[in-house]
Amino acid sequence: MKIKPLAGGLLLLTLFVHGLANNAYAAQSESIRYVAAEKERWASKAVIVDDVPLAHTAQFLPFSEKGEIVGKGNVAQQTKQSIENLKRALVLAGTDWTHVVKINVYVSRDENVESVAKVLAQTFSGKAKPSVTFVTGNLTTPDALVAMDAVAVVKTEKPQSSSQRMAMQQGFKDKTAAVAILPSGGKFYISGQAKNGDITEATRGTLASLEETLKFLGLSKTHVVQLKAFMQPISDKEIVEAEVAKFFEGELAPPVVYVEWSSPTNTPIEIEMIASEGKSEESRGDSVVFSTPPKLTTSKVFSRVAHVRNGKSIYLSGLYGKQSTSGAEQVREIFDELKTIANETGSDLEHLVKATYYVSDSEASAKLNDIRPEFYNPLRPPAASKAMVKGVGSTGNTITVDMIAVAK
Repeated sequence: MKIKPLAGGLLLLTLFVHGLANNAYAAQSESIRYVAAEKERWASKAVIVDDVPLAHTAQFLPFSEKGEIVGKGNVAQQTKQSIENLKRALVLAGTDWTHVVKINVYVSRDENVESVAKVLAQTFSGKAKPSVTFVTGNLTTPDALVAMDAVAVVKTEKPQSSSQRMAMQQGFKDKTAAVAILPSGGKFYISGQAKNGDITEATRGTLASLEETLKFLGLSKTHVVQLKAFMQPISDKEIVEAEVAKFFEGELAPPVVYVEWSSPTNTPIEIEMIASEGKSEESRGDSVVFSTPPKLTTSKVFSRVAHVRNGKSIYLSGLYGKQSTSGAEQVREIFDELKTIANETGSDLEHLVKATYYVSDSEASAKLNDIRPEFYNPLRPPAASKAMVKGVGSTGNTITVDMIAVAK
């Protein structure tokens, strides 16, 4: 299943969510605008969020409180359990399921998407629906059929200059944080970096490289909100987790999301990062600027770092072209739709800040490389990662694009 292109423009729905009077966060309110999809009942085409704190979770699997996989062989049951675990994490961050603006769903088979979508439709039965992206691949636990991470709006009582991370035991087995808060104000999307070696060496080297990028940006490890690791094989997840914990020794490591990809054997992992700047100056001009840290190459189709200085964030659902068409046709349809959505949500192709390109065959990958330069300003492409994966969450498609933008 997928969200179809809209006919006759986008319908903007505005929801003002107010905290309860006895809640520590009740003094403020947030504005979330949902861009309604034409047909799908389980997701928005895009969600526009004011510059407010955002909770970013780790990847959650359908573990019970005892740490066992629930509903073996049952996609719907596992989806419901994953959602329950996510809800617990969001409560730790001072928010809840009604404030979710983005869900990333990882399924073991494309065919699982329909069951997941039905559960989401039951869960989000009103007008307030998050944007959703699907990707297919092996998961960190063999019996798991689905996994999820989420982004949700949260109001904090006091401003923060760095990320706040929370641990969780029940329904979550990782040694890293279950959720972290990205404060309002400036934020950085750092493209995936990779170093050669076996999984241990490559992870250690990649984290060291990312630390150099943080220093270039005037940040420290405490500013890191979330890591996303594209890796193979996914069964080495515990090795990566241990290296991440070691890198953040002395503090709780941030949430981590794991995606299995296909890559050269000497480059088993690529890691991208979200970090907080912790301040915002409305007079600083353009809402996003792009940069290349020392020792890293510059590209015309992706930026090494996107620095969001202020403004609204726009989370899009995963974009697809028509099924069973060529890679080139799918890529062009995706970028045409991307341009339309960006324009109608107050953004444009020069204010895209983070792209994740999931491709499942070499043709789609090659055509993406060929066609991107036609749409991007070579001085302002988004930060990005491209992952060759087993599937893109839709039978008959070979590419999906997940995108975050900011308002102009």
